[in-house]
Formats: sequence, structure tokens, C-alpha cells
Amino acid sequence: MVSNVLPQALYMIPRNAAQCSQKKLSFSAMVSGRPSSSFSSRVSLNWSGFGFGKLKGNQSFVVRAEGDADGVEAENVENEEEIGETVAEVEAAEGEAEVVAVETVEKPPRKPIIKLGDIMQILNTRAIEESDKVRPTPDIRTGDIVEIKLEVPENRRRLSVYKGIVISKQNAGIHTTIRIRRIIAGVGVEIVFPIYSPNIKEIRVVSHRKVRRARLYYLRDKLPRLSTFK
Repeated sequence: MVSNVLPQALYMIPRNAAQCSQKKLSFSAMVSGRPSSSFSSRVSLNWSGFGFGKLKGNQSFVVRAEGDADGVEAENVENEEEIGETVAEVEAAEGEAEVVAVETVEKPPRKPIIKLGDIMQILNTRAIEESDKVRPTPDIRTGDIVEIKLEVPENRRRLSVYKGIVISKQNAGIHTTIRIRRIIAGVGVEIVFPIYSPNIKEIRVVSHRKVRRARLYYLRDKLPRLSTFK
């Protein structure tokens, strides 16, 4: 490359060689093979060797080739920016993948919280089932005439029969009770029985009566004949 440039540089020398006796020519060229390095070369030539005998003394000039440092730095900055953008894209893709993975993971089913009321209800249900296995309990409604055979421990476990009209029913699970009313010697008598009591050996519904009220407390103020039955 230097051999091609030298003749052109020599022909560009002005005719007055005396003025250019000590002048040095310099130029810069970018070397594509090694963009990160710069070099300088000094070439000394004898003007008489090229037919310039009139020139006094040895004349010399400098051929200098320097790399474009600014261009290299710009390319490095661009490369760093591209690398930074690539790293940011990769990190963003990894973050999205982690979010998708977290969303796809199914949470285990939450265990239901068992409250005290639920436990009591379960116990009542089991107790009612056990009582029905020993003695079936009929569907008793307000207004029905029922007959109950009750075992009295104080009376040598003899059975006492009670018969009356159901004027109310209190639902409370295993503690459900009914209130029956009947007329004895012209006086109204009311007795409360827990229908799931083990002392009750038998409950039988004699007849059904259709009533509009859930509680027949008004019979207390009515004539005794409304509380009598056959």
C-alpha cells in the first residue's frame, strides 16, 4: 500500500524544492484489518534516486496511517448498547416465564374450617341415627294426638301411658321436645317429653289434625271440650 502511495505523493511536490526541503508529508488512512490498532511509519527516501539531482541533500517525508479511534469507540458503544438490549430482552423473557409458571401452578385446596356449631350438629345427627336404630321415631306435628309409653325408673321400671294432643314442638336436634295437653278431672294438664329419651319405649301417632298455627297455646283459654279426644 505504501508503494502505491509514494509516487503520488512525490508528484504532488511543488517545483520549488528548496521551499520543501524540510517539509514532511503526512496522511492518515484507516486500516480495516485491525480497527483497534494504529500505527505510524516513517519512510526516508533519497530524492536523487528518483532523478531529482538538483535537490540538495537528502529529503525525507513521513507517511503516517492512524486508525480512526473515534469510529472504533462509536462501534464499541453500539456493540455495548446492543449487548445491553439483548440482556434486557432475555431478562424480561425470563421474568415473563417465571410469572407464567407461578400462574400455572395450582394452589392446593384449602382445608375447610370446622366450627363448634358444625361439630355439635354432627354429634346430634349421629345421636339421632343411633336412637332411630333402637326405636324408630314417627313424624310428629302440631295438632296430632299421640300415645307415649314411658318407663319410670322410680316405679320399678313399669310403663306409664300418656295420651294427649301436641300443642307445640321444639326442634333442637337430639334434645327435641314435644308438649302434650289433655284434660284430667276437668283440669288441663300439660307434659313435656323429649322424644329421643331412652326412657320412652314407644311413641305412636293416634290421629292427625290439621291446624293453622305452629303452637296451640290458645287452647289454654278455651273450653275443655276443645282439648278432649276419644
